[in-house]
Amino acid sequence: MVVLRPPVEDDRAAVLETMKDTLVREWLNMPPAPGNAEFATLLRVARDGASSGERYDLVVTVDGDEPVGAVVASRRHRDNYELAYLANERGRGTGAMERAVRLFCDWLFAQGVGRVEVRTHPENRASQSLARRCGFQEEGLERRSIWLHGRRADAVLWSLLPDDPR
Repeated sequence: MVVLRPPVEDDRAAVLETMKDTLVREWLNMPPAPGNAEFATLLRVARDGASSGERYDLVVTVDGDEPVGAVVASRRHRDNYELAYLANERGRGTGAMERAVRLFCDWLFAQGVGRVEVRTHPENRASQSLARRCGFQEEGLERRSIWLHGRRADAVLWSLLPDDPR
């Protein structure tokens, strides 16, 4: 069973391991040498974001074990949310992330969110495949719209609406 929950102190080792994962680092901006300070910042950002409703950081667990990934939703203009997701090696290819994204989107829509967006690097086929499996519709290429590894990069924009089939 996939469970989404806020990160807690006991997640430190798993989260820091995930931040160092080669595949995660390829597609997301991670600190150069993640450690205790970065984990403390993550906990603070998660707590403050949830409190304000501006951002929701949740770890993905399977059967209540240690995290195998994370999903993050950040409020954008017009009360849209942008979703990001990542999985460590234990979470890849298991179906856990697909279930987590579906659960999180369902929860966002139940809160009255009218649109969820995902931006993927054009070469990140795994992330695009996950978005597609979860019902996101590809809208097109946004030129130089994301910041990745110190420079602007293109992104494929995906969207999911409450009444889209999924």
